Amino acid sequence: MCLEQLVRKSPSLTLSRRDVVNAFAVGAVLLPAVGRAATTDRRPVDAIAFDGFPIFDPRSVGAMVQSLIPDRGGALAQAWSNKLFGYTWLYTSADRYVPFDVVADEALRFSADALGLALSAAARGRLVGAYSQLNIWPDVKPALQKLNSAGIQLAFLSNLGKEALRTNMARNGIASAFAHVLSTDRVRKFKPAPAAYAMAIDAFGLPKDRIGFAAFGGWDAAGAAWFGYRTAWVNRLGVPREPIEPGPSIVAPGMEAVLALAGLA
Repeated sequence: MCLEQLVRKSPSLTLSRRDVVNAFAVGAVLLPAVGRAATTDRRPVDAIAFDGFPIFDPRSVGAMVQSLIPDRGGALAQAWSNKLFGYTWLYTSADRYVPFDVVADEALRFSADALGLALSAAARGRLVGAYSQLNIWPDVKPALQKLNSAGIQLAFLSNLGKEALRTNMARNGIASAFAHVLSTDRVRKFKPAPAAYAMAIDAFGLPKDRIGFAAFGGWDAAGAAWFGYRTAWVNRLGVPREPIEPGPSIVAPGMEAVLALAGLA
């Protein structure tokens, strides 16, 4: 069932085209926001590894798609997102790897072709490059300050390339908050491969049970929990929880989930 069919069958959903475009970067179908939840494990951690998107707001990528293709941008954004995630998992399951920007371009080319849209190399470059031009969510800086003041070690652990992460950190003035920038380029396996999550153990020099993980996507929260990290799911888009156990330790719509993981909320 496509998203528009879902909306028609569910009158309580009031999704605008902008909602669809804004959600595209995580391949999510937006549903009514889920409430906060937590497991019984509330022990604080000493270090936290972040996926990129609890920190960086990916909705500008979808907005750029819409601006370049006003009439069919929503359809392209959703198709691109779905294919992008499918390709990362395909590469990892086949024990193959190319950097994120290459996968993103491959997925974009396929999605445009499937929709009969002509995208120039320059247009594709602008869209893929938008992942290096992200702004942070409004609640990020105060939360990072609290975490830093409490002595919690922080790192990025993302499928995005290291240069994209560093560029986004610099443009938002948060580089000093993070001790490590861990891209899956280092292990040549995209998340949710265990080797990707294991990078935090080596970087922090801590046992697994002292490290937390902050996820943006429910699939990433599940992968990190499977690996053994206590996980905060920053569920900013209010999507349903994955029916997979063990699930995230803490679920909330913003950085309060991460602060709780550190024992600061």
